[in-house]
Amino acid sequence: MGRKDETMDGTVERELKLSAPDALDELDAPQLDENSGIDVVVRAAFAASVEVLVREDAMLRLHAEEEAVHRARVSVRRLRSDLRTFLPLLDEAWACGLRERSRWLQDGFSAARDADVLLARLRRQSAALPEPDRVPAEEALAPLRAAREEAYQRLAAMLREPRYAALLQDLVDAAKRPRFNARASDAARDLIPEIVADAWSTLRKRVRARSQPPADRELHGIRIAAKRVRYAVEAVAPVAGRRARQLARAVERLQTILGDQHDAVAACERLRVLSEDDRGSAFVAGALAALEHRAACDGRETWLRAWREARREHRRFRRSM
Repeated sequence: MGRKDETMDGTVERELKLSAPDALDELDAPQLDENSGIDVVVRAAFAASVEVLVREDAMLRLHAEEEAVHRARVSVRRLRSDLRTFLPLLDEAWACGLRERSRWLQDGFSAARDADVLLARLRRQSAALPEPDRVPAEEALAPLRAAREEAYQRLAAMLREPRYAALLQDLVDAAKRPRFNARASDAARDLIPEIVADAWSTLRKRVRARSQPPADRELHGIRIAAKRVRYAVEAVAPVAGRRARQLARAVERLQTILGDQHDAVAACERLRVLSEDDRGSAFVAGALAALEHRAACDGRETWLRAWREARREHRRFRRSM
């Protein structure tokens, strides 16, 4: 390793110790197998998310880059989802309070990440435009670049707030010592069907309640519910086995399709605003919007197949438990 890498590693380690003392030494997620207790499953899920957040926190304090923001947001989303999924085993007031406090953290990371995704997406679409329209398209995206910069500035300010440091320490403490209730002593395989069933029920209800054709907001709600199912199943998979892993992959495919559809819809809406604010960019904004509309339609045409496959895998998972 070169001197530059050694210096960077040393700086990161100092940042880690400043942001969460001793966290890296104590946050190793427990190893799980089919005989693990449900309390160990919960601690492993919490520790895995918080460890990622602590590491990315150190990098973000040094230099906020896209992948670090992405990983930090995913870790907070997964942790908040797990706090909800495992609520039947936790002290309710403690878990709900921590989950609500973490919403502010998720929102801060999400604003920056969403700005990254939108800008990168439209730059890719710009490459499909005729050559004469590519430079105007890049100029038309200037407001999005400015919005991204503002989101990153707000993120940097969030990371400096005393509120953030206190929350990060509380999340570290939660990963080390979750506050359980009496049900956490029950056998894991007895509780896993109930835990997954609650998340699955929300997903199934949202699919059944959709309009014909479904509204974009309904598809977005289905995507959010699918993500919760995926996180729940991934958390218990080391105990639940092969069928759980297959279900997680199937739900992830559904989530991915609907995620791309949602991103396309969001891009269309932002392009509409751009064209109204700057008439000079209306033509290229319209051309990009047409590409995004096609992408949104593609998602509408394929998500049901992914849902049916996820439903089949859920039946197999349920029979295996």
